[in-house]
Order: sequence, then C-alpha cells, then structure tokens
Amino acid sequence: MDHKLYLEYLNQYVREAAAQSDGSVRGIAELLHARSVSGLLVRHREEKKRALHDAQQAFDEHRHWPLEIILGHLGVALE
Repeated sequence: MDHKLYLEYLNQYVREAAAQSDGSVRGIAELLHARSVSGLLVRHREEKKRALHDAQQAFDEHRHWPLEIILGHLGVALE
C-alpha cells in the first residue's frame, strides 16, 4: 500500500464530507458512510478503501469528541 496516496484520499474524503455536511461530527460521519469505493477498474482501490474505512471508523468511535480533535487524530486539516 502506498502511504502517500492513502493520506491524500483520507484528506480528500474528510474534506469533501465536511464541505457537504453541516459541519457537525454526525453530519460528516453520515456522509462518509454514504460514500463507497466500487467498480472493477478503480485505481488505487486498496488505498481508497482503507482511507474511507479509517475515516468512517474514527468518526464512529469518537463521535463524542470535538471535531478538531478527530481531525487532529486523523491528521487532516480543513483549511
């Protein structure tokens, strides 16, 4: 697995979910769960699936944490 690609996809998924949601932890978690990595010819499938899974898991397990702490835990900046 390419760690650099994984981090890019993790940042992309969280940023897109934050931009499309109301900005709450719950809203971001719901959008992350609505997203999927599918198709036979998806490039970097392993990195995308792992990044999406890790983002979903972080927002599920730490739903009671403030958004900034979850983002810091993932290493994602929304700016």
